[in-house]
Amino acid sequence: MSEDNTPLADDEQDRRLMGLLAAGDDDALRMLVHRHHGRLVGYLRSEVGSLATAEELTMEVFIRLHRAAGRWRPDAKLSTYLIHIARNLVLNEWRRRSRKPTSALDSAPEPGDLAPESGRRVQELEEAFARAVVQLPEEQRTAILLLVQQELAYEEIASIMGSPVSSVKTWIHRARGRLKELMSDFYGPE
Repeated sequence: MSEDNTPLADDEQDRRLMGLLAAGDDDALRMLVHRHHGRLVGYLRSEVGSLATAEELTMEVFIRLHRAAGRWRPDAKLSTYLIHIARNLVLNEWRRRSRKPTSALDSAPEPGDLAPESGRRVQELEEAFARAVVQLPEEQRTAILLLVQQELAYEEIASIMGSPVSSVKTWIHRARGRLKELMSDFYGPE
């Protein structure tokens, strides 16, 4: 099978599984979780900064998917729909956090949140990126994470964020510039 057919095949498989899920097939949900869990956790971890919280939110995404299965229409790829649900949960999480005072415990790493020691430089880069990305405005942070980590097209990001493609392009451009500034210590001056 050629690579050109793989995304279509994946999309068709997702549509078939959603049809089965809507008909009450719980095995279809398990297969969807297996197919999309990793990407969702990666996106959510980048947004909320904690693997444990990302795992919880990922499960909530699938709970909401299960509830909406009968109403789901394949207007967009299922992965786009899942990221849209995840983004709404992230917004809720940020609102919840802003209502609660933070403590030192909130910023402490949780077990499993540290990268393996296999590549110290890679770990340092990831930490520098994580520190920099949280300093971006919400729209820029979400847009750049969807582009870089989820490898979504501008049009898909615009759909998820409910914004025009031109806004997404602007946010990504600004995010790249700001990240370059924020990470200049890591890379050194040009």
